[in-house]
Amino acid sequence: MNSDGSGTVLGFTNPVVASETALFSFNPLVYLYFMLSFLLVPYPLYRWVAARYKWETNTKSSARHWSDLMLGISYGTLLFVFGNYSKAYSWITVVAFYPALFGYALIAELPFTKTSLPNIKHWPYGMWVVFLTAVGIVLAFAAFHIYYAATLASPFVAFYVCSLIIPLFLFMVAIALIKENNENWIRTRFKRKDEEELVSAYSTQVGLHLHHWQIFYMLAFFTR
Repeated sequence: MNSDGSGTVLGFTNPVVASETALFSFNPLVYLYFMLSFLLVPYPLYRWVAARYKWETNTKSSARHWSDLMLGISYGTLLFVFGNYSKAYSWITVVAFYPALFGYALIAELPFTKTSLPNIKHWPYGMWVVFLTAVGIVLAFAAFHIYYAATLASPFVAFYVCSLIIPLFLFMVAIALIKENNENWIRTRFKRKDEEELVSAYSTQVGLHLHHWQIFYMLAFFTR
């Protein structure tokens, strides 16, 4: 392995010469920096700052902390490899991350933001201002990244935009599973007319609740 971690023998990605349009990449040294920057350092740092300033957090056992860290490593590895972060990781990404992390926490501590998406019909005015501002910023960044993708080698922009089908597909699958659980939606469509009315095989009703981290995790694949 070379001193820069490019690992020509093992075929690791060299971030210096890697393409911006690569579908996937992996460099172990950059991966270590990535995990330190976005998980292994900010996770305990955020918990310490939140406890010091009495921000709202979930009470966790040691086992739950370990479980969350393992999930974070799993999600982070997928993002690193398929987000081409061997090439995209830079000081700009790190510098932008920490103000966003603690800025979001401060916004979440405002009295009118202590609500959730399922309660959208009862949102106060301040929450709507925050929400619409955030949507506007996300759309502006989306337009910029699509424009930037269009400047790269063709047909990268087509793959870039069409890959949005993946999260949309997963979202539709979640909707279908909820309707099946609550209304026998799928099985009803395959039921013969002479069959008796279907009885739900599930004891509880379920709903859809998108967490903010799930939304921004998806966006992280497109903001590389």
